[in-house]
Amino acid sequence: MKKIKTILFLICLSFTQSLKALDNQLLSYQSIYEINLDTEREVKKTFGQPSISKANGELIIDWFFNCESWVSNQRMLVSFVNSAGVGTVSDISYSLEESTSNNKMKFLLQVKENNMIRQKVRGDVVKDDELKIEIYNPKKKEIAFSKDVMLPHEHLKLIIKSLDQKEGSIFSKKVYEGSLPENFFNISTFINQKPFKFTSIDLPKEVKNKFWDVRMAYYEEDSQTTSLELTAKINRQGIVSYFRYDYPDYSLVMKLKKLAVIKNSCKKE
Repeated sequence: MKKIKTILFLICLSFTQSLKALDNQLLSYQSIYEINLDTEREVKKTFGQPSISKANGELIIDWFFNCESWVSNQRMLVSFVNSAGVGTVSDISYSLEESTSNNKMKFLLQVKENNMIRQKVRGDVVKDDELKIEIYNPKKKEIAFSKDVMLPHEHLKLIIKSLDQKEGSIFSKKVYEGSLPENFFNISTFINQKPFKFTSIDLPKEVKNKFWDVRMAYYEEDSQTTSLELTAKINRQGIVSYFRYDYPDYSLVMKLKKLAVIKNSCKKE
């Protein structure tokens, strides 16, 4: 059974001041997505290797502001069945806390397969003259990258800043988010600047119903082959109404089915 990749939407540095200002328009929220396999996608069959024939589950994402940083808790629970009839349950949990200045981050990633822990990583990140990462488990290790490597919420704000702009529809950035504990992703982003309304469910009154298609290609290190192509339909408040994860041998579609805005008394600087 092919394992689901542990890449999550975690959606830099002349933009520092303008990106920080975007914190004021982002919403804190809780969201639930229904996950299904794209059965219409044609995938080349590999001789002797089973392919995924069924997949369904849920993705739960919380984003909230705690007065000093943005916190995200994500859980993706997916049941797979391959062409040989063998079933696997994948359970991925990912949490991060990133400062509004985008110079500090804590993260925790846990991957389970059939209720057995396959991967567990915890780390702290600090950015000053370079990006410094301290991994605590499975074993302690220190890593450093150049300061042009972005953090997830920082990258999300750059995407939002680029929505509805004549320029900035295509860009590439290095992003560290922890699913590759000892490396970062090169992410190429393309934004379709034609907005649309989301009509599948009623949105809370605080949510602006104006979304854009954003497509991102994830590359590991210097690879010329994508690990994942991710499509997100996103508005300027950071709300995502739809995800599509295109892996080399299957695709998952994630549709928003429940959204609640979290209110807090914190004043964003």
